Amino acid sequence: MKNILPQKTAYRRAALATAFAMLGLFPPTLAASAEPAADVAVLIADQTDANGNPLPATPTTAGIISLLAAESGLNLVVHAYPWRRSQMRAENGEGFLYGAGATPERLRIFNFSKPVYFSNQWLVTAARNPLNFQRWEDLRGKVISIASGEKFGAEFEDHRGKLFTVEENAATISSRLKMLNIGRVDAVMIDSYRSAPQLEAKLNCMFADIGKWTVVEKPVDTEPVLLSVAKSSQLNNVLPLLNDAIDRLTKSRDILKLLEKKSASNDC
Repeated sequence: MKNILPQKTAYRRAALATAFAMLGLFPPTLAASAEPAADVAVLIADQTDANGNPLPATPTTAGIISLLAAESGLNLVVHAYPWRRSQMRAENGEGFLYGAGATPERLRIFNFSKPVYFSNQWLVTAARNPLNFQRWEDLRGKVISIASGEKFGAEFEDHRGKLFTVEENAATISSRLKMLNIGRVDAVMIDSYRSAPQLEAKLNCMFADIGKWTVVEKPVDTEPVLLSVAKSSQLNNVLPLLNDAIDRLTKSRDILKLLEKKSASNDC
């Protein structure tokens, strides 16, 4: 019996074939029948343990990229590097950058996807020295630790170096929290889809050996998590496929369900 593809699957396959033909990954004459097998790199910030040893992508990041791959039909492959190096590779057109905010300077270099989900930017303090953050003036004179190469919303970027000082030399969350515990910084900024109580419980579980932590109730900002691709990259041809996949995953709430499941987990 003749095997007939479902209409949606056939449409995705045809769109993939056309996109990969435009990328020059196989000849256009074969586009209608060829199965696209080329890897599409997704560049993320690497994770390391307290001793600097590399860790795999977090289950949440890996799960979301897996959902995007399954829904888009793209063979998305995670490549983890220090954040600055991931950004440089993305600027060179070597893959999609995962999680970079759409700052004015990045908008000149990258095209951005639709929002994958939304993430809060939380201030974490030592429990013995909590911070009452209600307005920007509350951060006057403070030293805020961020990950190396991170950029945040327009208001944060406007105030950094003026109202407060930013420290970005520590490579891991644990090293940043150690600096916080000994008083070298006043707060650590952490991006997370979790609520303040959920993140606080997570940090106190994972890093109880360093100290005890409090997450300020009011987030500094809430921003979309995006995929970005250099404007000069041929991968722009498959960006519409990712956007369509994001639309379907948003409608089905599959990404939100994954985030809710991870947020509710009691695992460290």
